[in-house]
Amino acid sequence: MSLESILSSLTPNEKLAAMNILWRDLSANATDFQSPDWHGEVLDNRIANPSAKPRLQLNDAFNDVRERLDARRTEG
Repeated sequence: MSLESILSSLTPNEKLAAMNILWRDLSANATDFQSPDWHGEVLDNRIANPSAKPRLQLNDAFNDVRERLDARRTEG
Protein backbone atom coordinates (compact mmCIF):
# COMPACT_ATOMS: atom_id res chain seq x y z
CA MET A 1 0.00 0.00 0.00
CA SER A 2 1.45 3.38 -0.98
CA LEU A 3 1.78 6.31 1.36
CA GLU A 4 -0.65 8.28 -0.81
CA SER A 5 -3.34 5.62 -0.52
CA ILE A 6 -2.84 5.41 3.24
CA LEU A 7 -3.18 9.18 3.56
CA SER A 8 -6.26 9.29 1.35
CA SER A 9 -7.97 6.79 3.65
CA LEU A 10 -7.46 8.97 6.75
CA THR A 11 -10.02 11.36 8.18
CA PRO A 12 -9.09 15.05 8.32
CA ASN A 13 -8.35 14.76 12.06
CA GLU A 14 -6.13 11.73 11.45
CA LYS A 15 -4.29 13.62 8.71
CA LEU A 16 -3.67 16.52 11.09
CA ALA A 17 -2.40 14.11 13.74
CA ALA A 18 -0.07 12.51 11.17
CA MET A 19 1.15 15.95 10.09
CA ASN A 20 1.89 16.86 13.72
CA ILE A 21 3.84 13.63 14.19
CA LEU A 22 5.86 14.30 11.03
CA TRP A 23 6.51 17.91 12.05
CA ARG A 24 7.71 16.88 15.53
CA ASP A 25 10.01 14.28 13.99
CA LEU A 26 11.43 16.67 11.39
CA SER A 27 11.87 19.42 13.98
CA ALA A 28 13.73 17.07 16.33
CA ASN A 29 16.18 16.24 13.54
CA ALA A 30 16.39 19.64 11.85
CA THR A 31 20.05 19.25 10.99
CA ASP A 32 19.25 16.17 8.89
CA PHE A 33 17.67 18.19 6.11
CA GLN A 34 18.05 21.57 4.45
CA SER A 35 15.25 23.93 3.51
CA PRO A 36 14.88 24.62 -0.21
CA ASP A 37 16.50 27.79 -1.54
CA TRP A 38 13.13 29.41 -2.22
CA HIS A 39 12.41 29.48 1.54
CA GLY A 40 15.33 31.86 2.02
CA GLU A 41 14.19 33.94 -0.94
CA VAL A 42 10.69 34.31 0.55
CA LEU A 43 12.12 35.27 3.95
CA ASP A 44 14.51 37.79 2.39
CA ASN A 45 11.62 39.31 0.41
CA ARG A 46 9.44 39.59 3.51
CA ILE A 47 12.23 41.21 5.51
CA ALA A 48 12.93 43.69 2.70
CA ASN A 49 9.22 44.41 2.14
CA PRO A 50 7.38 44.24 5.47
CA SER A 51 3.61 44.17 5.45
CA ALA A 52 1.84 47.48 5.98
CA LYS A 53 -0.83 45.67 7.99
CA PRO A 54 -0.62 46.07 11.76
CA ARG A 55 0.90 43.12 13.60
CA LEU A 56 -1.38 40.89 15.60
CA GLN A 57 -0.67 39.50 19.03
CA LEU A 58 0.06 35.76 18.83
CA ASN A 59 -3.31 34.68 20.24
CA ASP A 60 -5.12 37.05 17.88
CA ALA A 61 -3.13 35.67 14.94
CA PHE A 62 -4.03 32.09 15.91
CA ASN A 63 -7.69 33.07 16.20
CA ASP A 64 -7.56 34.78 12.80
CA VAL A 65 -6.12 31.64 11.19
CA ARG A 66 -8.72 29.44 12.89
CA GLU A 67 -11.54 31.69 11.68
CA ARG A 68 -10.20 31.61 8.11
CA LEU A 69 -9.91 27.81 8.18
CA ASP A 70 -13.40 27.44 9.64
CA ALA A 71 -14.76 29.72 6.92
CA ARG A 72 -13.11 27.57 4.23
CA ARG A 73 -14.58 24.42 5.74
CA THR A 74 -18.10 25.81 5.74
CA GLU A 75 -17.88 27.25 2.18
CA GLY A 76 -17.78 23.85 0.50
